[in-house]
Amino acid sequence: MLEELITPGVIRKLYAWESDLLTAHFLRLDPEARHCRFAAGVSDETVMAYAGRALGPDAVVHGFLVEGVMRGAAELRLMPGRTGEVAVTVEDAWRLTGIGSALFGRLLLTARNRGLTGLVMTCLSSNRGMQRLAARFDGTITTASGDSFATVTARPATPLSFWREVVADSASATASVIDRQIGLLRDGAAAVRGPLAEG
Repeated sequence: MLEELITPGVIRKLYAWESDLLTAHFLRLDPEARHCRFAAGVSDETVMAYAGRALGPDAVVHGFLVEGVMRGAAELRLMPGRTGEVAVTVEDAWRLTGIGSALFGRLLLTARNRGLTGLVMTCLSSNRGMQRLAARFDGTITTASGDSFATVTARPATPLSFWREVVADSASATASVIDRQIGLLRDGAAAVRGPLAEG
């Protein structure tokens, strides 16, 4: 599915040293979105601990960034049996702009190229956003014990799908460097303003 973003920003893969971006994104989620993502009203400390280990070797995370700040995330955790577990979060002000679908589409490409045959999403039965997202990608949705389970089939990889990921990863590496420079410049400007304000 084509990525149909209707808001400025970039989707790119996160690297192991960028857990701070994911942490800040999770902490900005409104209470309802945090509850839907973690299936409970977890504390800031729990969120930070999870985000700190989320970019491990068994996971791939793509983020939607605006001027170096991450406003949406799609997590793919590799599981036995050629399947992967998926979670998607988008901050309130950026919802209904195509970001969730674009993030999921990027993860589906990643899954195909790693030989996965299906993606599984588990969410609360009240999480209509995730259920709509799964349905948009022809997911099969079942409900049991108050939770909803969606399975989306991943097509086999092709030379074109491998090429698309290589191109996206190259752009991700460049964007990561740019975002880091923007962050350093922002921090430097804040440090300069501090003493000036005190004076």
